[in-house]
Amino acid sequence: MTSEQVEPNWPNRYGTDDVIGAANEITPNKVLSATQLIKIGERIPLGRILDENSPTQMWRYWKHHMTLESILPQNYSGENQQSYVEEAVSGALHSGTHIDALGHIGIGNYAYNGAKYSDIATGQGLLKLGIESIPPLITRGVLLNIAKLKGVTSLDGAYCITAEDLDNAQKQAEVEVSSGDCVLLHTGWGTYWHSDPAKYSSSEPGIALGAAKWLSERRVAVVGADNWAVELVPGLKEEGSFPVHQHLIALYGQYILENVATEELAARNISEFCFMLAAARLKGASGVPVAPVAII
Repeated sequence: MTSEQVEPNWPNRYGTDDVIGAANEITPNKVLSATQLIKIGERIPLGRILDENSPTQMWRYWKHHMTLESILPQNYSGENQQSYVEEAVSGALHSGTHIDALGHIGIGNYAYNGAKYSDIATGQGLLKLGIESIPPLITRGVLLNIAKLKGVTSLDGAYCITAEDLDNAQKQAEVEVSSGDCVLLHTGWGTYWHSDPAKYSSSEPGIALGAAKWLSERRVAVVGADNWAVELVPGLKEEGSFPVHQHLIALYGQYILENVATEELAARNISEFCFMLAAARLKGASGVPVAPVAII
């Protein structure tokens, strides 16, 4: 095998200098139409609570360290006895409910839009395509309930979600996925987040390239699921390693949102809502925990 890589054929939907990818699909009119989906003003959290016992994969971990000295009586400040706590956390930014930056996944030496890792990746973070480039995401959210489509509480860990499944799920929900949408997939796998973290992390039902192409053809902005990678794990052998991440992020600039709490939306048969997410602007980060919300 040669060590020399041929540059991928980039779709280049948004120009050669673009750094926000499919967020370009969320136009002012898209934002306005999304807010019109709010009928009662109820907010449904889509983020999972993250702690040291949350499921992790590979080398990832999460630790929380709180300072307690200033709540000891002898350390109160001033006559008003001011006390406080603060903390530091250590761990992987791809923990809990999180969004992937466009620099997270590449094809060899190439990240989104042809940026070369040899030019943009440093030990202190990405010089381009980091999480700070993601604008606030306010758009139409669509839930496709694949578990309901298949008549199960949770899909089997080896189930591959197909483009046909996505088609049928939107018909069942009486919605039509459109450009700029945030599409969330309910597989039921999230039930193992608390009940069986080891099972949750070991594999998962998810999409393969066929369904990923369905989503890129529809120019959605964000793809999320109630599992830790959105795509089938282990994936189809013939498609290689995490091909959905490569297709959506590296080729088309579509954001991936992982470990989403979709249970309440699914239980209440909510298939369309206003979706909101703002990511902490950590310079050069390849991902960050987030707390997205559905507003109905």
